[in-house]
Amino acid sequence: MSTALTVVNYHYVHTPVRGPFGRLVGRSYEDFHGQLDHIQRNFTVVGPDRLLDALAGRRPLPAKACALTFDDGYRVHHSVAFQALRARGLSGFFFPPALSALEPVVLDVHKIHFALASSTPHADMAAELRDWIDAEAGVRALEPADAYWKTYATPSRWDPPATMFIKRVLQKGLPEAARDAAVDWLFRRFAGHVEAELSRAFYMSPAELSEMIAAGMYVGCHGYAHRWLDTLSDADRREELDRSLAFLSGIGAPTDRWLMCYPYGGFNAPLLDALRPLGCVGGFTTRVATADLATDDPLLLPRLDTNDLPLRAAA
Repeated sequence: MSTALTVVNYHYVHTPVRGPFGRLVGRSYEDFHGQLDHIQRNFTVVGPDRLLDALAGRRPLPAKACALTFDDGYRVHHSVAFQALRARGLSGFFFPPALSALEPVVLDVHKIHFALASSTPHADMAAELRDWIDAEAGVRALEPADAYWKTYATPSRWDPPATMFIKRVLQKGLPEAARDAAVDWLFRRFAGHVEAELSRAFYMSPAELSEMIAAGMYVGCHGYAHRWLDTLSDADRREELDRSLAFLSGIGAPTDRWLMCYPYGGFNAPLLDALRPLGCVGGFTTRVATADLATDDPLLLPRLDTNDLPLRAAA
């Protein structure tokens, strides 16, 4: 009887011929298919019913079980990932923020990504952002830019200090009103896209998500507007969850025994306490490890990044 589960975390997957979003950080089309070849050769990919049964203790996982998760609701998840999985007879777990599927907006997290995908070096962009913070400090009651730099300019597994500074100070470091203004400034300054047009081309629609559900894919909760759920008040957190669940219900996704994927990987005890009474039975984090259903809290399942696995079947 197996309790081990390898969960692979995908974000952007490129099309066969790189289009207007070619500079975005993501898995290439060729490498995505090569990695699926590797996964099918070395793992047993489990779908929604099998994973939910395992979480409920109704039946064990198969040996070398693997679940494929796709965050953020990109249109390429329908045109590339879904088509590839369906052709291979596989199922995946997709987690779109509700807002970007319903309205012609670009989420703050992706406004930052599109700015970072410009040709401007990130060190130069970070320097301009620090100048913006210092110029706005008196009006918006901000700390000096140097203080934010010391806190947030720390490298991650994938990004150098300047890149992480831009991401973290704009995702959660500045006060909310200043953060919104800074993200809009960064997007206008560096991205070069019209927001409504970009939104329609970049995100999946409710109809596409419903099609995927009907074909056996799982669509779960990723919040309403991709906010750090561990930073919100009780009322704001409940609103995020309620609006996301209403959206999922509207597209035909399950809302009785459902799965959560935490935006940015952010969670805390009040969030977990709020999820359980709402019917949430599993949650995916960004902690890097193979999950063990015998020991891991089902609401805190770790995942591997796509970069943690080989990209070819022979590897």
